Amino acid sequence: MTFKWLPNALTIARCVFAGFVLVGFWQAMNLDLTHTGFEAEDVSRRITLQQLWFQFAFLAFLAGAITDFLDGWLARKLDAHSRFGVWLDPIADKLLIAAALLGLALKFQTWLIYVPAAMIIGRDVFMTWFRATPRGRSAIVPSNLAKWKTGFEMAAIIGLMLPLAVLRPDVGGDVAAGSSVMAIVATIAVIGLLWTAAALSWWTAGQYMRAAGKAAD
Repeated sequence: MTFKWLPNALTIARCVFAGFVLVGFWQAMNLDLTHTGFEAEDVSRRITLQQLWFQFAFLAFLAGAITDFLDGWLARKLDAHSRFGVWLDPIADKLLIAAALLGLALKFQTWLIYVPAAMIIGRDVFMTWFRATPRGRSAIVPSNLAKWKTGFEMAAIIGLMLPLAVLRPDVGGDVAAGSSVMAIVATIAVIGLLWTAAALSWWTAGQYMRAAGKAAD
């Protein structure tokens, strides 16, 4: 019995997990924790439910990230390469990242998230289109920067999602992370990673386009 279908199945699953991430954020943000007519017990129940939805989104993102490693490993192990997998794999990666960034922007509602999220998502949409063109398909760009970019994206998203899943929100719906120096430093570091990933995303896009230009000459 052959299992060569597994890598593609995991890639499809990553697209599904991206949807789950958005569902988790959407459901969590639709819970009103500030209505003055709520009983204390009802507020506590809503706070718990909101945290559970954030945990659902976080676990869905982690599961999607795991499939990203597994499908590549299995494809090499089983020698299961297909045009469908080559086409869908980068799209599934971008869907997972975009879903998490959209959810975080919905939650935090600050330009510190809006701007790098828009840069990353916009770049991914543009590069998906560009790679489908004859000029884009001809480019070969061996670069470790793309791996660093992906690593920074994953670290920043996990760093921003983890407190939502672990720390209990207060009545105002914000995460009670405290105001310690360590918490402030950690927040600055995570947001810095996100901005670094956004800058690298466009830098690598520039590398790819320059390589495509040379290949076309």
